Amino acid sequence: MSKKIYIIAIFILAAASLFVLSACEKKDNGTETTQKKIMNGTVESAADFTHIGVYIDVNKNDSGVTDVKYTISGEIAIVSFRYKGVRVELRGSCKYSQYELAGVKDTSNGDLIATDINGYRASLYTLDPGRIIFWSDGKINYSLYIYVTATDDDVNDIVKQISFESRYEERDDVKNQTVDEGKQFAEKIIKVFCDKDIEALEDMMYYPQELGNGNSVANVNELRNLSKDDMFTDILIKALSDKNALDEMRISDDCTEYTIGTNYKNVHFKLMDDGQFLITKINN
Repeated sequence: MSKKIYIIAIFILAAASLFVLSACEKKDNGTETTQKKIMNGTVESAADFTHIGVYIDVNKNDSGVTDVKYTISGEIAIVSFRYKGVRVELRGSCKYSQYELAGVKDTSNGDLIATDINGYRASLYTLDPGRIIFWSDGKINYSLYIYVTATDDDVNDIVKQISFESRYEERDDVKNQTVDEGKQFAEKIIKVFCDKDIEALEDMMYYPQELGNGNSVANVNELRNLSKDDMFTDILIKALSDKNALDEMRISDDCTEYTIGTNYKNVHFKLMDDGQFLITKINN
């Protein structure tokens, strides 16, 4: 009798373990699904366009704006909505432009109205039917298609409801490329510090900056006047030359700021607006 109870107990325990494991797997799978970046299909908000480098949206607080829907189609972000009952579609992409981006045929007679949208030069065409506007911020191309032949005043009212900005630097492929370039700059830092090469360091620095040992460097001349031993301390060189230094390099979420070395002895560098990396802080 006791043997049967023991066997049943084991069976119940095993079944319970299997149930818990199954539940955990479902939870994990659910988490992965939530975090998975959608490349084709409906998304929740304009923030979900970031991984393709685009941010476009419409003012949902305006009473005239209804039926807002966010969609990704490969490299194209799409916000479809109605404005006072009229169907409208706003699109953005770094890969496509003009009618290929808009996904409509060119039925215009070629005449255009030159205008601007938030300071960017734009071209407005009349289609059969519809009105369409194209513009670009240099990185991202945009289109706004109104499904009926709206008046210029109606077009202007609709334009006032949209917002857009380039998030090109936040594209996954761009971020990966930036990280690779950041690692190359980190390798250069390691070599310069191990070689104690002040001259090579001159063009790698952002001026002015404070040094961790109490010295400050306002410009190239002050850097040249520094003792090599004051700049290239043994403890910092040891931190930078560690075999795991590159693998353990800290990178900001937007992949623009980097720290190599230990928590206390390290070099900070940053991707500047002009596209080059510069050292911004040396804790030596």
